[in-house]
Amino acid sequence: MKKNMATEITIIRHGETIWNVQQRIQGQRNSKLSENGILQAELVANALAKREFDILISSDLERAVETAKIINKQLHLPFEYNANLRERSFGKVEGMSFAEINQQYPVEFHSYKQRDPKFAFSGGESIEQLFKRVTTEIEVIAVKCIDQKVLLVSHGLVLEMMMYKTFNIRLSQPRVFSINNSSISSFYIDGDRWFLKEWGVIEHLVSLNVLNEL
Repeated sequence: MKKNMATEITIIRHGETIWNVQQRIQGQRNSKLSENGILQAELVANALAKREFDILISSDLERAVETAKIINKQLHLPFEYNANLRERSFGKVEGMSFAEINQQYPVEFHSYKQRDPKFAFSGGESIEQLFKRVTTEIEVIAVKCIDQKVLLVSHGLVLEMMMYKTFNIRLSQPRVFSINNSSISSFYIDGDRWFLKEWGVIEHLVSLNVLNEL
């Protein structure tokens, strides 16, 4: 890999939200950061202040924007919103708990739990659609910001799709790695070649016990 021709992309999962705590599916609906989530965002901002970046790009969903604004109080980077970095859409079940979904839509819930890549709740996205949206947009950003250091604030399943792309994991395979709120992960993107630099850094969170992977 010619590192000087690659784009380094560091991606942060937003801070914990009220719906994370309540174990509700957020999807593309908005849920504010919890007090814990605000603290997480402040702690990750402190950690990121020791690094260098050229631009900050955030999902346009409220929880990501709120996290990004807390981070940018310290970093003072050029700041953009990007709707293609949104969480997966879960359509009609957004705002519901897993128990409520299982009770009201048991057949669809089964397809969801089986991780059928083509399955989507009514009005929502399939894993295949999410994967295409995320990986296409990351590669667009990488070309636009070639040889730069880009900081993204996004969502758990966006991070998941980036890992599945990097290691060519089948979309039907269950996830076997953690995605904590306000964790730090970094990739090198060189055309259609993706390389993992670091995954799920949480040193800035561990001491204060503010972790949450929901």
